[in-house]
Amino acid sequence: MSIASTSRSTVAYIAESTFGETPATPTFKKLRRTNGNLTTKKTTVVSDEVQVDRNVRDELQVAQDVSGSYDLELSYGTLDDILEGVALSAWSSDVLKNGTTGKSFTFEETVDVGGSNTYSRFPGCYIDQLSLTVSSRALVKGSVSIMGLNETLDTAIISGATYTAANSNVIETGVTVASLSVAGLSPAPKVKSIAVTIKNNLRIRDTVGSLYTEEFGMGQCDVTGTLEAYFESNALYQKVLDHGSGSISFTIGSVTTKKYTFTMPLCRFLDGAKKLGGKNDDVMVSIPFRATYDATSGASITITRAVA
Repeated sequence: MSIASTSRSTVAYIAESTFGETPATPTFKKLRRTNGNLTTKKTTVVSDEVQVDRNVRDELQVAQDVSGSYDLELSYGTLDDILEGVALSAWSSDVLKNGTTGKSFTFEETVDVGGSNTYSRFPGCYIDQLSLTVSSRALVKGSVSIMGLNETLDTAIISGATYTAANSNVIETGVTVASLSVAGLSPAPKVKSIAVTIKNNLRIRDTVGSLYTEEFGMGQCDVTGTLEAYFESNALYQKVLDHGSGSISFTIGSVTTKKYTFTMPLCRFLDGAKKLGGKNDDVMVSIPFRATYDATSGASITITRAVA
């Protein structure tokens, strides 16, 4: 028997019209990723009955839940569907805002074992969280966290299924960040890194009579992040002391009309710190922030694609 290699694996997905139901003759889209997978977590219990011989009689299964994550590197067009999923919204004129409309997917993991494929399929998947980290002299990296209904195994594709290859757009780096704006400060701070996380706070809704969740409850959309900048004056750190707020916006992309602009119009600057470091270090300012509802845009975060 052959041993499978990760390099011979593929992850693909398709949006569902009905939660938990993979479309007939699906057209899967292959996902570019660097690591990660979905797994089934079983919940089991042991009886509290007293046994005179002290032996456990059985261990009973009471639940199965699917969860996991995929690590990735940002490239244009790769995550547009996933961004819709985490935003609970849809692109409109190339603009996406966080909303309230859930979007479920079927994910499929394919592993080549000695020339024969095995398949794990996960219907009823929702995007719980998406994180992006933009750092100087580094690739733009991220992670997508997922919760799903259940897992089924197979050794053949779904009848009539086809697969769309992932795009080959360039992976973005910290060099391709432009138009960085923080709270309207001028000049703009010199930023070493910025991380943004969109979290939906999903929860399972378990019911009597089923191993699986009935559906997923949608929690609060929580958009948070951390900004690390070089200390040049009191201006940025004063925002922390004032418990101040302001907009954070930046554009990522190296090709015209293949860029994204991330805008959080009203961020609250949280418990940040000025860090003096050691004798051979620069003084830095590290500031966590939370994006809050902006009445003008009607959202906490807005993502614009196809930016020139």
